[in-house]
Parts: sequence; structure tokens; C-alpha cells
Amino acid sequence: MILRQAIYHFFYHLRVFFNLTFKPLLGLIAVGMVTSILLLLSAKTQLAGTLIFVGCIATALWITLIHCYYSAILNWSDTRKEDASVIEFPNKPLK
Repeated sequence: MILRQAIYHFFYHLRVFFNLTFKPLLGLIAVGMVTSILLLLSAKTQLAGTLIFVGCIATALWITLIHCYYSAILNWSDTRKEDASVIEFPNKPLK
């Protein structure tokens, strides 16, 4: 339950990131992929180009998946809906 709360807080505060920087970050990833393709053309820098290309692809996939499933992750990790974390008070007034 503590892990789910941590995930909820992390993604809740990540909301601003997705609203402001998602598209510019994808643009930077595209620039990184173009740079890695240029590095792949040289014989001396093929390893660096491969590492940068794989890193850019992995980052783009991670960010896109998180962006697509953002609301589902928040709903899953929200522990306020569980019976153990909600305290219900009786509707009867105290005498």
C-alpha cells in the first residue's frame, strides 16, 4: 500500500510535466535519434550511435506509454478509495 501511495504522489506531481514539456521532450528525442543516425554512419562512432539510438527509443516509448496510461495509473494507485484508508462516521448525531 505504501508503494501504491508513492506511485500516486509521483504521478500526481508529474501532471505538470506532461502538460508543459511532453511535446518539446519528444522533439529533443527526435534530435537525439537524428544525431545517433549520423553517428552510425561513421565507423569509429557506431557503438556510441547505437547506444544513443537505443536510449532515445526506450525513453520515447516510456514517456509515450506513461502519457497514454496516465489516468489509469492514477486510478490504480489511488488508495483513498479502499475501505482501509477511508474512515466513515455515523450519520446519527451524538447526544
